[in-house]
Amino acid sequence: MSKRLFIGFKIPSGLKNELFLLQHKLRNNLLLEGVNWVKPENLHITVAFLGNVDEKMIPLIRDVLDTIDFSPIRTKGEALNFFIKNNNPSIFYYSLLQTEDLKNFVGKLRNRLILKNIDFDRKKFNAHITLARIKQPQSGQSLYQFVQKMDTFQPKEVILNSVCLFESRFFDGSTTYLSLYEIGKEV
Repeated sequence: MSKRLFIGFKIPSGLKNELFLLQHKLRNNLLLEGVNWVKPENLHITVAFLGNVDEKMIPLIRDVLDTIDFSPIRTKGEALNFFIKNNNPSIFYYSLLQTEDLKNFVGKLRNRLILKNIDFDRKKFNAHITLARIKQPQSGQSLYQFVQKMDTFQPKEVILNSVCLFESRFFDGSTTYLSLYEIGKEV
């Protein structure tokens, strides 16, 4: 049986709460159609998207995580931003500074996955936390314009303390990310 898996950083609770308040403010001020806000418990930073993986591979993935010398990684939030698709905002996210420690960790982890023949999406790593997925172009434009005028959200230092192997499950009409294995400690 296969599971939809990815490896990612858990978000520290202080930042998670701050991002949730931001989402709440935007949702209540704009009342947008076709914007799917990410639930606070699903906020994360993807390091490697593995896709559908035979569950027999999970012990091997855990072994890869166990071989990495992980210590908390300091970085800093950069900005609220958007991924653009067909000239319209499609993903609303919080970007993070890609420090040398963060780049080194991601590079090490991805190299170990390659050495163990564990396939993953090889897109260039982009340190970000997805806050919303935008399905309607007009709503995307409204959100984009509103965010560009905001000056109250100040990026802060972020300490990434925990890396997890997550399973993405869809039930009861929504997606939930379950931590199957964790290194480090969530704060």
